[in-house]
Amino acid sequence: MIVANIGISYWGFCEKTASPGTANTPDGHRYGRPILVDELSSRGHSVYSLQRMREPVPYPGITYSTGFPDIDVLFVEWRFPTYKNSGKKPSEPDLMRQTELLNHYHGKIPVIIWDADYKMTAEDELAWPEAIIADPALEPKHMTRKRTRLMFWSDWKEIMAPTAQSFEYGYVGNNYEREAMFRKYYSNSSKTLREKGIQTKVHGNWLQVSPEREHPLDLIRKHHHIAFGPRLNFDESMKILNSMIVTTHITKPLYAEKGFVSPRYLENVAYGVPALVPSEFLKSDILGKTWRVDTEQQLIERVMYISRCSINTRKSIVDEQRSALRESGLFSVENVVSLIEDCMKELTV
Repeated sequence: MIVANIGISYWGFCEKTASPGTANTPDGHRYGRPILVDELSSRGHSVYSLQRMREPVPYPGITYSTGFPDIDVLFVEWRFPTYKNSGKKPSEPDLMRQTELLNHYHGKIPVIIWDADYKMTAEDELAWPEAIIADPALEPKHMTRKRTRLMFWSDWKEIMAPTAQSFEYGYVGNNYEREAMFRKYYSNSSKTLREKGIQTKVHGNWLQVSPEREHPLDLIRKHHHIAFGPRLNFDESMKILNSMIVTTHITKPLYAEKGFVSPRYLENVAYGVPALVPSEFLKSDILGKTWRVDTEQQLIERVMYISRCSINTRKSIVDEQRSALRESGLFSVENVVSLIEDCMKELTV
């Protein structure tokens, strides 16, 4: 096995699961990032984090650098323009730093760009033509060239068992471009579920004012049977998720069309929560045919059924869903490590 220096670029946090962390940041890859670093380190690779360090405590196995160290492969979690990182006076440097890294290393070493938010443009792809472009969808996008399928990953550890009893159905995730599914699979059923003794609850950035989404006042007026909670740090948010009866994996229309499997699918099985998959999703039986939902009535029936299940039955459901994901062979950390190591093997041929 080739031992190498691996550079990773991410704008978020790499922390142990129970770390206090920071709540006010979009970072959907909190779960998988430390799993990747641990796996790379266990194989003898040296890992360099190349964005500004945001972790309160350095993560074991990472060397932090804001320069251009001698690395063998660059793995980039794609960052895109936002109101914070672009314009005349950006408050966050991630986009500028990403461009510097790509310009410096492209053409010299293998570069993998992971478009984990579907925000790359055709112009972005053309700017670095030798880079491998990957995305976490069953049917990857195609713009200027073929992409590699690289799903979010897990080490399949059970972090929390299902909660003993719950009266909440809900979603832990942020409010980005998923209004139609949110209404269909949360808002429309929330009144009936409350009448049956089940509260619908949502945590994330929903109550934070931002030019990128609907104002919280309008959101609350529109969905008055839903309890909106604040954005929490990762550990707290996963404890909230664990306290729920069940969650439904709502998603953006393009994600559904392409089968873009978000980290939420891996979080729910790690934290002991049964999940439902909307019929609009490309592979809606990804967690098993039983857990596909199509209508408001079907959703209510599934939620009420799971609410009456014993803790052992709910654990069996989570185990079934974990097995369905694992047996696909798509979501293990070995896949991303193999991609990185294969790039290095090609250099030695």
